[in-house]
Amino acid sequence: MVRVLTWNVEWATPRSRRTPEILRRIRATPPEVVCLTEAHAGLAVPDGYAICSRSDYGYGIKGGRRKVMLWSREPWERVDDVGADTLPPGRFVSGVTRTSLGEVTVIGVCIPWFGSRTKAGRQAEPKLRWEDHQQFLAGFAGVLARSPAQRLIVAGDFNQVVGPGSRAPRELRDALLNVFTPGMRIATSDIAFGGRGAIDHIAVSQDLAVDSLCVVSNVHDGGRLSDHFGVVAELSARPQ
Repeated sequence: MVRVLTWNVEWATPRSRRTPEILRRIRATPPEVVCLTEAHAGLAVPDGYAICSRSDYGYGIKGGRRKVMLWSREPWERVDDVGADTLPPGRFVSGVTRTSLGEVTVIGVCIPWFGSRTKAGRQAEPKLRWEDHQQFLAGFAGVLARSPAQRLIVAGDFNQVVGPGSRAPRELRDALLNVFTPGMRIATSDIAFGGRGAIDHIAVSQDLAVDSLCVVSNVHDGGRLSDHFGVVAELSARPQ
């Protein structure tokens, strides 16, 4: 069994007051693989190895901010922080790591929200609402088509509720589901917390069984640790 956690931590840094509690909740899981989105390269997840997406995610380089960070207890191999040239920048990283189930390929993503780059900035023309999101899904379909069909985990901020409660246009709801190759499924599609459906998700290849799912609460001392709650999946190898 391998435990995988993903959580958008809303730009928590090593010095953020909420960081010790965020890390305590991560350690309490405890996970073998973690995908943090809207994170910081210096965020000290439990002892292990981290890889990150590129620093420029379309808003200029802002210190140690990274849209995606993957962590594992074991080293990473075959690291890729591009995915495809057609993807909006800085929102993808993948690698292969050894777990209790053996080697797995993990892809971490932060799919752009509907308002990504819609204001004038570094780009010559502001994007339309959902434009970056749609572009990412189109490019990501090609990435998954050439990814391994076995022992594959995709985790991160999908920026869509999957199922009832989604506010995405219908064509983008369909596009998100159609991105995944036959046999892959979004294991966390039915998870909700505090009256909100999950937008942080974990998808797995068909040879991986989902034994259990749970939430990492973002509520703390009457406030919140992040504007997202996290999700955790326990996975095992499906019998052949």
